[in-house]
Amino acid sequence: MSETKFNPIIRVGNYIKDLFRNSAIGRMAEGGRMLHSGYWFESELKKNKYTDRISRVNDIDEYMRREHKVLSRPNFEFKEKTFETAKIILQTLKSIIKFHVSYICGHPVSITGDKEFVSYLNKMYKKGNYNKVDLAVTKDLITYGDAFEYVYLDENDNIQSKVIRNKDSYPIYDSNGAYTNFVEYWKDEDTRKEHYVVYYPDKVEIYEDNRLVDTKVNLTGLPIWYSSMDKSKYDKFGDPVILDLIPLIDAIENLLSKLDDAVTTLSLNPLGIVTGQRVDSSIPNNIAGAVLNLEDGADFKYANAQMDRNSIKLELDYIIQQFYAVACVPSSILGQSNVANVSETSITMLYQQTDNVARQYIASLLEGFYIRLAYIRKLLELKNIPISDEVFDSVNIMFNVNRPVDNKSDMENMKMQYECGAMSRQTIIDRSPYTTNTALELERIESERIKVEQEDIGKVKEDEKVTLDDEKDELEDLIDNKAD
Repeated sequence: MSETKFNPIIRVGNYIKDLFRNSAIGRMAEGGRMLHSGYWFESELKKNKYTDRISRVNDIDEYMRREHKVLSRPNFEFKEKTFETAKIILQTLKSIIKFHVSYICGHPVSITGDKEFVSYLNKMYKKGNYNKVDLAVTKDLITYGDAFEYVYLDENDNIQSKVIRNKDSYPIYDSNGAYTNFVEYWKDEDTRKEHYVVYYPDKVEIYEDNRLVDTKVNLTGLPIWYSSMDKSKYDKFGDPVILDLIPLIDAIENLLSKLDDAVTTLSLNPLGIVTGQRVDSSIPNNIAGAVLNLEDGADFKYANAQMDRNSIKLELDYIIQQFYAVACVPSSILGQSNVANVSETSITMLYQQTDNVARQYIASLLEGFYIRLAYIRKLLELKNIPISDEVFDSVNIMFNVNRPVDNKSDMENMKMQYECGAMSRQTIIDRSPYTTNTALELERIESERIKVEQEDIGKVKEDEKVTLDDEKDELEDLIDNKAD
């Protein structure tokens, strides 16, 4: 302490620090937004763990845009002309992604819990088009291994969600793995301007070309980070299964393209081979076609490909089999086998791998969906709609996977449990494939019950009135008879 107080060099250094801290630039740096060479997030985004993920995302995007390895096959000379080699491109990966997305979120999720709160959530989900948001989040999660969603209030005070593009997303985490900030960065293709949207837990800063243009209050928190359970080299980021399928697609495309070239060149346009000496001689004018004159004992034949079909089919079938095994998709989905007249047990076995993959993605989605509900609760409290802990904790989210099942058998089993007293009516409605809004269905059942009771009461009163009228008529007839 004494050295700091009396050492003139330290005192001058502290004085310079104080001058810098009190300046405009110093105040900006103290807020954690600027370093000596620029804003903190500019250098942060250049770290290997972020550039590696963005590079992986860009590779997947290019592949989805049909930029495949087979396109680099070189042309060659054939019959003194340039032969353009076949470049067969398969877009099976898109079908695989659509299948898994539809399997998990093809049917809207079911929200159960407190009757009034669930009814409000269902209305809010419909107004915010959250069924589409769920599909977009699931698609990004399966395609890239990560997905990002920001919950906010729009200009009409409606709760909405924005799914942030994967290639623009930089979730920032520290050395302890804590998720601290989020940066959304992109460069405009036309103006070439750089845009940064920096999310803090309490505010959002917007930059254009290294210039702070706006600051807004963050009413919810950092964007929701969905991450698959399979992890990449940097274990905070998910590892997409698409990267396992791309080499298999490349092998299939390469083999099919070479087969197509072999058929075109060697089978349909074979090369002629002459053995022996050719003899030049004149050809009569009245002959149809051309004549090839050969010396005695010479031979002419075509060189064509004698391809072993079984060997080629064996290799191609094995690669396709591995592709479906890694993709966890039943081969029948893309027309590779016949599944007519299969039993419920057979269908369950066909979809076993798909179910295993879906469970992992559902676990990641559920974690993010509950964070979304917590953000929605924050926004509702800002709108003077408080939600108690008891009501909030009662909410559950159920996924209705799009697997072909025997619904009749399931409903009969639930009916049996209900009659035995082992299941409530609400649980049956929750698990029914025909309903997605349990609260609304219970309201309708209750209104129908009240209506039936009122009709029964009205019918009883009408019967009582008819009975009284009949008794009155009988009494009047009796009195008239006695009077006579």
